[in-house]
Amino acid sequence: TYSAVVSRAGNPGNLDNSERDMSTRSRGSVGPSSPRRNLSGSTGFLTDEQIDQLLSEIAGAEGERGTTLLGAGSGKQTWSRYIVVNYLERFKWYNPNRDNPDAPKLSKGWAFFEYFTLPRKYDGEGGGHDTRAPPGEAPERTVLYPPFKTGQASLSDWGIGTGMYFSSLQALCLIFVLAGLLNTFNILYYSSAEYDPERGLSVENLSRVIEMVQYSAVCLSREWVVCADCENERTWWDNMFTREFYGTADDGEGGTVTLIDRTTCMPAQGKEGMVNYGTMLLLIVCMGLFSWYLNKREVRFDEDNTTASDYSIVVRNPPEDAVDPDEWRDFFDTFADKGVTLVTVALDNEPLIQKLVARRRDIKLLLHKLPPKLTLDFDDEEGTEKIILDCMAKRIAADNSWFITKIFAGIKSFSISFLGYQDGYFQSEEKIWNRIKNTNDEIRELQQREYNAASVFVTFETEQGQRTALEAMNFSKAEVFLNNSNMRVDQSALFKGRVLECHEAPEPNAVRWTDLNYSRVTIIAAQLATMAITLGLCLLSALILFRSRLTLSTMAFSIILSTFNSIIPVLVRMMVNYEKHYNEGSRQASIYIKITVFRWVNTAVITRLITPFLATLGGRSKDLINTVNALMISELVVSPLLRYLDPFVILDRHYFAPRAKSDEELYFCFRGGWYNLSERFTDFTKVLLLCTFYSAFMPMIWWLGAAILFFQYWMDKFLLLRSWKKAPYQGPEVSKFSRVYFNTAAVCLGIISSGYAYAQSPYTNLCSCNADEPETEVCDGLTTQREFSDVLLLNNTVLSEVLAVDEASYFCNQDNVAFPPTPQNQSYSNQWMTDSQELLCRIYGITCIVLVCAYGFFILGGRLALFIKSLVRGVYNPSKVNQHKDFSDGIGSENFGYVPQLSDMFGFHFPLIISNIDEIDVDLMGWKDPNKHSQSDKHQNYDDHNLYFDVKHNDLHRERNMAPSEETDSSMKSKGSRPIFSVIKHYPPEWAKR
Repeated sequence: TYSAVVSRAGNPGNLDNSERDMSTRSRGSVGPSSPRRNLSGSTGFLTDEQIDQLLSEIAGAEGERGTTLLGAGSGKQTWSRYIVVNYLERFKWYNPNRDNPDAPKLSKGWAFFEYFTLPRKYDGEGGGHDTRAPPGEAPERTVLYPPFKTGQASLSDWGIGTGMYFSSLQALCLIFVLAGLLNTFNILYYSSAEYDPERGLSVENLSRVIEMVQYSAVCLSREWVVCADCENERTWWDNMFTREFYGTADDGEGGTVTLIDRTTCMPAQGKEGMVNYGTMLLLIVCMGLFSWYLNKREVRFDEDNTTASDYSIVVRNPPEDAVDPDEWRDFFDTFADKGVTLVTVALDNEPLIQKLVARRRDIKLLLHKLPPKLTLDFDDEEGTEKIILDCMAKRIAADNSWFITKIFAGIKSFSISFLGYQDGYFQSEEKIWNRIKNTNDEIRELQQREYNAASVFVTFETEQGQRTALEAMNFSKAEVFLNNSNMRVDQSALFKGRVLECHEAPEPNAVRWTDLNYSRVTIIAAQLATMAITLGLCLLSALILFRSRLTLSTMAFSIILSTFNSIIPVLVRMMVNYEKHYNEGSRQASIYIKITVFRWVNTAVITRLITPFLATLGGRSKDLINTVNALMISELVVSPLLRYLDPFVILDRHYFAPRAKSDEELYFCFRGGWYNLSERFTDFTKVLLLCTFYSAFMPMIWWLGAAILFFQYWMDKFLLLRSWKKAPYQGPEVSKFSRVYFNTAAVCLGIISSGYAYAQSPYTNLCSCNADEPETEVCDGLTTQREFSDVLLLNNTVLSEVLAVDEASYFCNQDNVAFPPTPQNQSYSNQWMTDSQELLCRIYGITCIVLVCAYGFFILGGRLALFIKSLVRGVYNPSKVNQHKDFSDGIGSENFGYVPQLSDMFGFHFPLIISNIDEIDVDLMGWKDPNKHSQSDKHQNYDDHNLYFDVKHNDLHRERNMAPSEETDSSMKSKGSRPIFSVIKHYPPEWAKR
């Protein structure tokens, strides 16, 4: 039988999230580890009534205090709440529930947003590291984090990865400022009449100062020349970019002559090129220091935050039947000076867990459509179905929602469905109920299966215990794969005759519990498949952008480019959902790699490749340099505004919230915006590549890049503290991968791009005819006429008169430059480089070879060497300083347990537990539900969030929210059979028991 009685409550059981470990580091007498205080001043959890009372009092008291707009900006309130409470909620068009006494009060929703969703700190603290307060802490003691005053050290409380992201923005912004200062000479040169008389900063050209804000190699000076053999190469000009620069005319002797309108500027001069080269050398040095600085800062962040990962190991290849935590404790106790404190045996029960989650989500969707406070007994299917059908009929008959409300809700539902989730808007109650019944049948079948051990997490009482165990289990991949115990393995290090694969465990809330049963071969195969699809999307994007670049307007091209940049990351995230990862850091790294590759190719590389070679230095908006300039301005202005003006967040808070019918629906609208750390790093590395890739053409790009990173830092910091909801703990994986592989690759690609930029200059595909050189014999017999009339251009325009310069030219392909970009790329009859240009190209060519070899040898080769080494010997090496703290000392403040649970699940405000936790200290959970306040058995405070109690099964030893009894113990638990849920067991030391 499936007995599940579900009540629909109107209180904020939906408190946004897991204010999980919340950086609960003890740093003073008052901190996140301090007990929550209720309204009477005593310690304990807030009850439902107290939370409702607290939100009402907050909303009323702050309304009476009349916070000013300036006070709102300093942490008293959010600016949005100030404007809504003081102005907008008075109007019926904004707040339709204004005169409805039974509707939830909008002011309570904003109070919930500020006191439960957003992070707060204790007021009056200093010293550089603020102490984060738990949700619902007394209002007079806490304030919102001020975006402009919160110190860098405090940001690590969101995870080491988050702290590293903001440190990276700061450091790279400073590097770009130094590069911009070094490029002052080039900026002044490109803005002078010496480079381009048509746009120099002379008195007569001051009217063009606005046009020259980019200070780039754009050349407006052009001249008509007679070309000897360009009629055979007209395809170079036959496109929408350059048709107006190719013309034909009568040569006066009954023949036809070809005329080319070419630029006259020479970007590849020795001094300017060496300034750019010096900038690149500075960048290499600074990036080395940058990497060293971030490594030190990462260690500092990590050592400041001692966590369960510092005490724990994970066994990736346990014997299938080793599901008893006691035998794992007994085995690893031999390596520990103070013993094992916690053991978690994760099972390969993903199909069962997925169905239980689907069942709970469908129940939530169903209850959302039914009247509030309705109680259903899902054990009585016939009676429940009758109630559901009756409620559905009444809802359809009484539906008087505004048409515009249905439109917005439909758009929101479609967007959620597009991301792979369900919100039930387009589904009837009957359809959802039938799906629940089918899921129940599938769960019955899955309960009959026998599940094996997938991974085992062992937590030692001391850090030294972890290190001793890892050193004893420091086996090679070959020994683990072959289970060869005769090579060099100490027999005491074997578990049931098996060579164990052991690693330092990730953070508890970063473990992806349902993915632990997949082999590395399966995981890598899925990642390669999604990477291949990503590359296919890059190719498709390139083809579409290429056609649109040549046939559509610049505006249409920009719209298509922006569309791809917006849609493809969403598709990538959807693909990654089908990948399997052992921890969240690995998943974020996968997202980062794919989105970064796409955005690099789509934004920087494709833009250059699909722009016709002869449109490189042009001054029109569609030419290359101005297109890149437009991309940088978009990154500077449009991207931050789009993140701030998140349409889903705005609709939730300002449209759906004022129209909410229950407190639960109201609070759901204030759950906070979503963000992804890997995407934030992607934007960061995209700016780095754009700056290095186009610095030879645009020395001003360093200043634009610094401005972009400056605004990105402050906008993201503001949103983190004032809008975004709390994301899962972000480790250093993405940060490390970014600076080791992609940051160095961006610098290498930038130097290679600069080398080609100077080697292909002046981008005319023309060489001068010289009678003294035999290779110019193609110019023999060319007309000497230089004044022409009725010149027909390729765009079918006719020029009445054209005056060509005296010196004629012939076609030479300047785009045909192989790697490395050296003077040797010039053929005997195609000599276009000046002497200083040849010297410059030799320097860049040699540097390109050195950098590519260094990247291949030290970066890629180092990784490969480490992998090869791991095949024949262990590679474990402790990297942190032993803090000499016991694990049990920090339980509930710094250290939490490896409790199997599903975090950050869409539609659920708390993690879903997938294990029996009755045998552990609840302080190991890492989060609390403020609505639950049982003091007799604190384990029952988590029962509503535990899938373990959703259905009857042989492991069940008690009912939900009930203490175990002799009857349930004997009749509901089958002895000797394997469990169907992961097992966790706590072994506290004797002093902790006392």
